[in-house]
Amino acid sequence: MSSPRGKNTRSLPFRLVFSCGLILLQMGALGAVLFWAAFRSPGAFALSWCGSLLLALWVAAREENASYKTAWILTILGLPPLGALLWLTWGWRVPSPRRQKALLRAKEENTLFFLPCPGELRELTAREPELGVQAAYLLGISGFGPMDRTQAEYCPLGEDQFDVMLRELPRAQRFILLEYFILTPGEMWDSILRILRRKAREGVEVRVIWDDLGCIQTLSPGTREQLEEWGISVLVYNPLGPGIDPCLNYRDHRKICVIDGKVGICGGINLADEYINKKRLHGHWKDTAIVLRGPGVWSLTRMFFQLWCSGGGGKIQDPERYQTPWPLEGPGAPPPSAGWVQPYCDSPLDRHQVAENAYLQLVGRAKRYVWLTSPYLILDDRFLRGLCTAAQSGVQVRVLCPRQGDRWFVHLVTRSCYPPLLMAGIEIWEYSPGFIHAKMAVSDGRAAIIGTANLDFRSLYLHHECAVALWDSPAVGEIAGDIERTLAQSQRVTLEELAAEPWYKRMAAGILRMFAPLM
Repeated sequence: MSSPRGKNTRSLPFRLVFSCGLILLQMGALGAVLFWAAFRSPGAFALSWCGSLLLALWVAAREENASYKTAWILTILGLPPLGALLWLTWGWRVPSPRRQKALLRAKEENTLFFLPCPGELRELTAREPELGVQAAYLLGISGFGPMDRTQAEYCPLGEDQFDVMLRELPRAQRFILLEYFILTPGEMWDSILRILRRKAREGVEVRVIWDDLGCIQTLSPGTREQLEEWGISVLVYNPLGPGIDPCLNYRDHRKICVIDGKVGICGGINLADEYINKKRLHGHWKDTAIVLRGPGVWSLTRMFFQLWCSGGGGKIQDPERYQTPWPLEGPGAPPPSAGWVQPYCDSPLDRHQVAENAYLQLVGRAKRYVWLTSPYLILDDRFLRGLCTAAQSGVQVRVLCPRQGDRWFVHLVTRSCYPPLLMAGIEIWEYSPGFIHAKMAVSDGRAAIIGTANLDFRSLYLHHECAVALWDSPAVGEIAGDIERTLAQSQRVTLEELAAEPWYKRMAAGILRMFAPLM
């Protein structure tokens, strides 16, 4: 049995072309009317300029990231009145009243999944006060606390996560929850889907969430119906439609797997063959994940159902049955484990930049070193200053990115961020064997983050993301050791190398960087 496929999963599907075509047609028509009115009479022209100026002032006064606002102000003032139309369509990061009502209704109907769960914050703070401060922030803003008695197994490659899934999914007896940005027919997804279909026949509850835009080029139109015929519940998050929608950019970029509430997986790995190096797109694909076993898995379960309910999946009648009771001792008790795990998530539907602030806290509290890996490095001024300040304070700061990018213009902007970092004493490394897609940070051998958020504006401001923070866990040392081994395969970037690039390439990168928040 293989997954439902289209005739050509590499071609642009009709729905993508049709929807995007209609959106562009609507924007073009509105833009043409505005331009025609503006240039037909001096009064209309002056009115369009005044309207653009007032909108730019309003954007400047909003509580938004400064780099994000600057890029939009340039667009609004540089392309009147089209810039104003673009802002109202793509840049206004406020959910519609309909979406806000749906979120509130889902929260009221499924209170268990939205209430903070008790954690071991007091014990963590008593033993490690600085780690406790970081954990307290994540608990206070995202509602997910640190958990002990949870084993964390680090997967340094996508192949390792795939092996864990093939071993653990067949053992499911109650429920399986999968949430991924990309699902692509092939060895990885087809193998997992065979297990899901078999478990659904056995009476195991199986739920799957995928992002519509992430899968629109990989899954055939009938995939959802086929899975539902097999007894698998499906939620397609934020479907792409033909109308102008300010929330179109809000994508579900998370990767979560939960099995019976006992095993949870989180990391950068989508269910597609390039992530396990069965298909080579950009050389060797380096990605990572963390596998949790114990009470900490409940946080991943809560994350899944929060999005399921708020994304239109419907009310959960008995949420308590997804909780797994963990006795402190005796049969069924989780084995003792050192340290704490703290899964958390970030949403574009609020004003809390949880993913970015979690990274910055790790950077700002580092004493000896902080190392970060990301496939993209498109930083705002706040993040740039945080990294530079840490390096100038004597902390060893290392950033690892791909040598070969998957999108030429994004890679160009990534490299344009290098000079100020290098001048501050930060080490920049690029993974030479291929493409590193891992999203991690590790500090002083005591704290680490592994998750789904890239160091760019889309992940930090426009996407649903998730991660696991590790406090004094043995997995922290494993992550640091893996980064060191990866650096041995990587090439260090120098200012001389960047200065030797053609002038036109550097100029293009500088121009693109001004509009990086809009990419």
